[in-house]
Amino acid sequence: MILIIGGGIAGISLGRELSQRGQSVTLLEAEDQLAYHTSGRSAQQLVLGYGPAAVRELTDITVGMIQRQQQELAQPVVWPSSFMMVGTDEEVEAEAFPGQLRQDFHTLHATVSELRPQRFTAGSLDDRSLRIDASAMLDWLIEDAPNLTIRLAEPVIDADFSDGLWQVRTPQGKYAASVVVNAAGAWADPVAELFGIAPLGLVPLRRTAAVLETDTPIAPDRCMVMKIGGYYYRYEDSSAILASPQDSVPSIAEDAQPHRSDIDAMIDQIHADTTLNITGVRSSWTGLRTESSDGVPVLGFDEHPGFFWLAGQSGYGFQTSLGFARLGADLLCDGSAADWVSSQSVRDLAVSRFR
Repeated sequence: MILIIGGGIAGISLGRELSQRGQSVTLLEAEDQLAYHTSGRSAQQLVLGYGPAAVRELTDITVGMIQRQQQELAQPVVWPSSFMMVGTDEEVEAEAFPGQLRQDFHTLHATVSELRPQRFTAGSLDDRSLRIDASAMLDWLIEDAPNLTIRLAEPVIDADFSDGLWQVRTPQGKYAASVVVNAAGAWADPVAELFGIAPLGLVPLRRTAAVLETDTPIAPDRCMVMKIGGYYYRYEDSSAILASPQDSVPSIAEDAQPHRSDIDAMIDQIHADTTLNITGVRSSWTGLRTESSDGVPVLGFDEHPGFFWLAGQSGYGFQTSLGFARLGADLLCDGSAADWVSSQSVRDLAVSRFR
């Protein structure tokens, strides 16, 4: 039996992939619901072309897998939704992602008419990006996992390794597993220490978002806009935008809550940069994006037998989920990855770089 610790997009995706390969999998989630923390607080936009090389490769693989597999669903879980970075000419030149299309002053302001001309001179458009219904995707993956058992409100409180098996204890019971997968998000390092495994130095980072009411609506099919070095916003409904200051402040592992001062400062910036008139805050939330010291996620076995990491996704969780699950299942079931993924990405993600 394989035991997965953590019920976010990473653990659920891997549980589904292993289940479809005939493995018996139990997933332990400390909260009383799945995806309560970071995965349940997603901005629901997949931005292709950004991040470290391994992330970009696994993003492309994941998006292809979702687009193929969702054809069997009654409703798609992803759909096209372009993404525009805006700034000065120099900022756009320095920060544009591979595959984005440069937008000059006139094209930018014709496309994003609410931007104040004196504030932005250029843009960079990613026309491959996607919106995602995060909740629908999680439901789909769970329903598609015939051999996955999910246990809620079962935090790990103790673990021992003997005779080739992990003996894991929660407040509700005991589990024996040959392999434990650490997919605990912001709690990945503390969970590792419960198993007697040295932490990797993963750091949870705050990321706040809010639904802001506005009396100057944007079109449903309009691109998401990101100010280089600042906030982003996108259409939410006919009277609101979803926006984030893109804060990245180190935090302890906790049930993170938004700071109103961060939201107010973002609203001031939006008012200074655009003609959008924010009239209120409908809702707000904060998630924790957990990051390794080199910014690359961690996927693979540790030195200790039977302890496997799937952590440090740093906000790339949904857009790498199916690719990471496939790679994780290859390593867990076959001992190596097939040639569908580059050997360089496998090395970049490996735990050994921290040992």
